[in-house]
Amino acid sequence: TIILLFNIMSCRNEYPWNQDVNGGCKTVMEILTRLPSLLYLTLDFYITEINDEGCKGVGQLVNHFSTTLIDLHLNFTKTHKLTDGGLHILGDVIRKCSNLTHLTLNFEENDENISDTGVGEITRGLSSLSQLILLHLNFSWCERLTDRSVENIVNGIQPCRSTLSQLSLFLWLSLIHI
Repeated sequence: TIILLFNIMSCRNEYPWNQDVNGGCKTVMEILTRLPSLLYLTLDFYITEINDEGCKGVGQLVNHFSTTLIDLHLNFTKTHKLTDGGLHILGDVIRKCSNLTHLTLNFEENDENISDTGVGEITRGLSSLSQLILLHLNFSWCERLTDRSVENIVNGIQPCRSTLSQLSLFLWLSLIHI
């Protein structure tokens, strides 16, 4: 068995494809899809210009390995061009990753374009993750979220009853509205 770990860090201007991160996702996808399988994947888009179009590239990459991935980490901290539409794409892709045991999604400080609707799209994908034992969701400082997001998350993990007693949920939300 070959275990492959591929980590992309696109922080600031350290990588040339950060200038066009949405096109860069497609380039990275083309390279990685040549691999026979992938078990662990971490994609870090901290402070980049990734948008919903870039999420399509991420979605295609994750979808390509949906039957082999067991550990997925996606960091979209401070990616202010990402909207509920991008979360819809990611929710659809997560739904297909039925072998995931670990999932981390970080949308910290995406305050302008992510709402309860986007969180609902993500959590609909959680219902098919019957092997899930560790879930990290970070929506802190996403100011458009309400209590409805918490309800969506709780409802989203309910179908994971086989592992629910073992599931560790780490949830960061800032639901303080002044």
